[in-house]
Amino acid sequence: MNNKRKIKLLIKYFVKQSLLILKLAITEIRRPIKSAYDSFIEKLRFSIAFKINIAFVSMIIGFFFFLSLAIAAGFGFYLGYSAKVDMEKDVSLITSYSNGNIESIYESIDKISKLKNRQISIFDYSEKLVFTSEEEKNKVHYYVKDKSAQDSQDSYVLILGSDISFHFPTNATNTSTRFFMVLNENITVENKDYKIQVVNKLGNEFMYMGILFSALSIICVITIINTLITGWKASKKILKPVGKMTETVQNITINALDTRLDIGGSQDELKDLAHTFNDMLDRLQESYEKQNQFVSDASHELRTPIAVIQGYANLLDRWGKNDKEVLEESITAIKSESENMKALVEQLLFLARSDKNTQKVEKTDFYIDELIEEIVKETRLIDIKHQIMCERNERTKFNADKNLIKEALRIFIDNSIKYTPENGFIKVSSFATPEGVSISVQDSGNGISKEDLPHIFDRFYRADKSRTKQSGGTGLGLAIAKWIVMKHKGTIEVESQLGVGTKINIKLPKEDS
Repeated sequence: MNNKRKIKLLIKYFVKQSLLILKLAITEIRRPIKSAYDSFIEKLRFSIAFKINIAFVSMIIGFFFFLSLAIAAGFGFYLGYSAKVDMEKDVSLITSYSNGNIESIYESIDKISKLKNRQISIFDYSEKLVFTSEEEKNKVHYYVKDKSAQDSQDSYVLILGSDISFHFPTNATNTSTRFFMVLNENITVENKDYKIQVVNKLGNEFMYMGILFSALSIICVITIINTLITGWKASKKILKPVGKMTETVQNITINALDTRLDIGGSQDELKDLAHTFNDMLDRLQESYEKQNQFVSDASHELRTPIAVIQGYANLLDRWGKNDKEVLEESITAIKSESENMKALVEQLLFLARSDKNTQKVEKTDFYIDELIEEIVKETRLIDIKHQIMCERNERTKFNADKNLIKEALRIFIDNSIKYTPENGFIKVSSFATPEGVSISVQDSGNGISKEDLPHIFDRFYRADKSRTKQSGGTGLGLAIAKWIVMKHKGTIEVESQLGVGTKINIKLPKEDS
């Protein structure tokens, strides 16, 4: 007994361990399989044409499915109703042959039964079989609903009176005979009540339903195949411009930014996409060209002071160290060029930060009139060759970056000083408006031509090409001033006339406007 018990425990242990090992093996196998499956799904790529076809075919299949259900239901109802009417006509025809006795209708029952493949039986009022068209009379039953609930041998759904339904014999093997329609009617012959029962095997009806389903299936298959072929060709044709766009875009490089997508053809969303993409390429090319120009101009501007510093350094190195006059001249020139280069580098860094949106803008509340008075006072101390005036300066409190606004105004005033002859005037004015504040800087200088006016805010642009760096600056000041005004959501208007002067109007909106 102990040995048997030990053997059972040993078997139980081995089974348990085997199941545990199997579980671990399945877990370990599932991981790489799942990883491979996820990788496959991630890499699996379906084209837009394939997705459109699948969606369209799925829609067609769904439509045909519900349409077929509706047609089948309607046709089935029609066949059931027709069968009922036909069976009622059979009963009426059989009773019309009655000559006062029940035997007189037996012959008509046999004929109609053979002609229409029906089982027609007559029962007395106690449901005892009197006559039937079937040869095996022992298999004929009087089907009633109550009996179906009690009879466990046959699974029938039975009908009483003139109602119609289906019943399902459990021993039926042929699909076409698994459903029957039963009609029970009461008749009176020789003052005796009888019950006539007509059982329709629905052979023709099932044949018609089969033909209907076959036809619907064939139509559905043909439609799906036609939809696949037509949809594939149509989607390929529609999406052909996408392939051309892809090929064109793949060939666009930094050295071929002038390549553009073809926007010819039909008026559709793809043309809008191509047009939008071309606009983007135009902006990219323009920005790239500006960047190149900016780098080229910056290099040129930096090369000049570096060359000057290098030249004076070489001069000092050769023989200027012992010549006090040359030494002082060299030191002065090197300091001047270093200051110019420092100013240029600061301006370049400012513009670089502004391009990257990293330039800080710290807004505070201050009075514009006090700022303008401060700038005018400082300018008068620096420049005594021009008339610096402040005609109108209203008391206005404003929220902005004071240092940046001051820098912008200084740039405009310095620019006016550079291009205004001696004894000319420079007027600075400010006043409050319902929208915010308006500031103007007007001079009696040389003015700006109509050709140069649209470009004065471009980087490194100088309206007067004959001016040197000392008199004309680097060409970055106005670009910086414009950025400052734009950053405060303001606008700049320039009015200028050659030989008369220039007036710059700056409008800065309120913070909440």
